[in-house]
Amino acid sequence: MLGDTFPWFFPTLALVLCSWLAIASIEKGRAQSLVGSAVRWTPPVMFGCLLLHRFVSIMQLDATHMEVLQYLPQDASLGERLRVLLTGQAGYEAAALVMVVFAACAHRLPSLQLLGENAANVARHRIMNFTAICLLMTLGLLFPEHAYIATEPLPQQGILQPPSLSGALLPLLFALMVMFSGELFAASSTYSINADFSTLARKASMKNGLLIVIALIWISTKPATWTAWIDDPSVGTEAIVLLMGIHAAVSLTLIIRPSRTIESRLLYGERRSFALIAMFGVCAALMLLSACMLLNSTSIFATATGANLYGFWACAAVLGAMLLSQFMPTLGFDAAPRPEAWWLRGMALFIPMVLMAFSPMTAYILPGVWLALAWTLVIPWIVESDVRTPQVRFVIAPLVATTVAGLAIPMMAQATLLPALMLAIPALLVAFIGMMVHNPTASNSTL
Repeated sequence: MLGDTFPWFFPTLALVLCSWLAIASIEKGRAQSLVGSAVRWTPPVMFGCLLLHRFVSIMQLDATHMEVLQYLPQDASLGERLRVLLTGQAGYEAAALVMVVFAACAHRLPSLQLLGENAANVARHRIMNFTAICLLMTLGLLFPEHAYIATEPLPQQGILQPPSLSGALLPLLFALMVMFSGELFAASSTYSINADFSTLARKASMKNGLLIVIALIWISTKPATWTAWIDDPSVGTEAIVLLMGIHAAVSLTLIIRPSRTIESRLLYGERRSFALIAMFGVCAALMLLSACMLLNSTSIFATATGANLYGFWACAAVLGAMLLSQFMPTLGFDAAPRPEAWWLRGMALFIPMVLMAFSPMTAYILPGVWLALAWTLVIPWIVESDVRTPQVRFVIAPLVATTVAGLAIPMMAQATLLPALMLAIPALLVAFIGMMVHNPTASNSTL
């Protein structure tokens, strides 16, 4: 097995992915171009080696390979071997390979080439940053140690049935959501150059919207990986990886990218500090209430105290990161129209994913995070006095109603997380659509 022969492989891969976070600095200057190219293409080469090694082992029916021992008899047909390739670990290796190749070549996208070489490279750097973050957080889940290290002694059980073909959909969905979310992250976080990323963002948003619907429908069919995680949420499975992808796609498509357009229409900001405090307060209340109610409705914890403490801990980590990130504008990271709000939403995007990588049960905070993100779009327009307040009947009342439904209705379901995720999306849509069509210069009537 690869892990036995090259024990340094995955630590090296993680280090190179970390270097992708500083790719813009590494590629500066002619003297650094060779180093930059090496850093840029090392992950695609390494993931390609992983996939090639697995492909050869399965096609040759290598008797020392774990998936061959588990799923394939020595007279396995070509179709049986290809099925194991599609539904087994090779699917995740192929997904990772596609993601890093896409990120490394993103500057060649037609939507970016039209903007010029400089803008295209800046967007590529952002996409590489986002892809590296997603892979670093999911590396332990996508590439577990047991998939690359032979067990001693070798297992003696009979040939098992290969995983269902529907399981191949999970790595495909995750890879596509990371790719398109990376485009949205680039379009949302690039302020240092004068470039219009609206075409890129519009196409990525439409594709992400379709992927979100497909992913939620697929989860509702109760695939094996989802059922296994719901039965024991303390153990991470590939379902957590898909939830990370869905969270990133939802947050960037419906909140973070639109906020760039919406907040550029805000005025100077009379009572701006109070609006920021209100955003923190509403985020804290919604996240804590949602997380504690969802955790209490499950059989994970023996007592309500344990569920409430865990929910408080998970939400405190996200809220603490939101508060600490408010120092970023004072350090020069203040290019966004409202940098403090941008960093608040950025932490709501990344910190839940970080927590899920280490403690899978923190996925239960996602519905509350989504509801909180929806309100961050609307609160500045309600609190600040130099802009028109959104219409009550078109924005505020529907947002209150969908928020209450998102909090209460999942409590009536047996498996609470999926209904809570689905019912948080209407609140996001109300905030997104309502604020995109809101006219900030009209009279202050709210009726």
